[in-house]
Amino acid sequence: MAESNTFVGVTSTFRDTYQKRTSQDKFSKSVQWAAYQKSPFLMACGVEGFGVEAMKDLQAFGSAKPTGRMVRVDSGVYALRGIVQATTGTSFHTGRMGSMTAQLNEGGAEWGYSWHQLNRAEYIPVTDVEDNGNGLIDIMVEKEERMKMDIVRDFSYAVLGSSSAPDYGVMGPSAVYHDIPNLISVTQTRTIGQIAATNTYWQNGVKAITSIGGGGNMDRPITLRRSWKKIHNDQMKFAEGDGKYLFLATQGAWQYYDRLMYADMVESKNAAVFGTVDKYDAAGIEHYAFGTNPVIWDPNTQVPYGATASTEAIYGINTANFYLAIRGEQNFNFSGWEKPRVHDQYKTLNAALTVRYTPMLLSRRVHYVNYNIPACAD
Repeated sequence: MAESNTFVGVTSTFRDTYQKRTSQDKFSKSVQWAAYQKSPFLMACGVEGFGVEAMKDLQAFGSAKPTGRMVRVDSGVYALRGIVQATTGTSFHTGRMGSMTAQLNEGGAEWGYSWHQLNRAEYIPVTDVEDNGNGLIDIMVEKEERMKMDIVRDFSYAVLGSSSAPDYGVMGPSAVYHDIPNLISVTQTRTIGQIAATNTYWQNGVKAITSIGGGGNMDRPITLRRSWKKIHNDQMKFAEGDGKYLFLATQGAWQYYDRLMYADMVESKNAAVFGTVDKYDAAGIEHYAFGTNPVIWDPNTQVPYGATASTEAIYGINTANFYLAIRGEQNFNFSGWEKPRVHDQYKTLNAALTVRYTPMLLSRRVHYVNYNIPACAD
């Protein structure tokens, strides 16, 4: 049955007998919600951006009012329409943040390079739909779900700088250094957001931690914690920071901190000194606390630009000065299935799922990264 028991579109030909989607908004909301459920880092962005309750329930998410932290859905007058015409079956960035259609030219360079446009397209031969009849598998729905899963996975890859991100280094976020390893980096020789890295006011904090300390049954990487606390205190002095951080660790760095927390819990007889953060507990995000701020591990976390390969890292992301800007009219927008046009040689239904976004820093210097932490052998 259709959602809300209503139908959109009039049945006029055989090809139109497959009902159209009744609520693009509902589908878009489910994709948006899925995106913020995909990985620990995006879940944390969802908690900060929409609140705890919104991250626990799709209906609550659908009616949640954005908090303005870490996720901003910005409206704009420049909207793209049309279907992606490409043969690739996975998500991809179009034209290095270019147009979806060959007929539509971009605006000025300052606009065209401000947004990343991540697309996912699917195609179904009309004969496949017709031959399926009343089969147990709805081909259109199955492909829609595949599109949703692929684009939220690739969105996570792109934001966190994974080499598995589509068109990475060519048309993806690293082309303009808008993934986290570039936004919060060690080697700062690039222009980020049109501000030259030679401007020391714009440089993020860095600290090489080449020893973690600890050892024995009660393994406490105490040198790691002390060095981390030093740079954290240094960054806290900047006026534009509000003291609220989200710490993003590579797997090995997360395991080091897990050792510290475990040793503390055992020695203090299950009365852990460091504890956790209430709202992250409520949202079901696995984390620890560093001070009063959450520490999370995301499988897609990469070391920062300029760090030594095969080492560990911990990013200190100031939540008041980092956000994902998402264009309002392309907020994980699903345009529905387009029928073949009369002049098409091959009769194929096609559909596209799109998000137009960019990670942004309001101020770079309040963020920091611990890098070159020895690789964890666990």
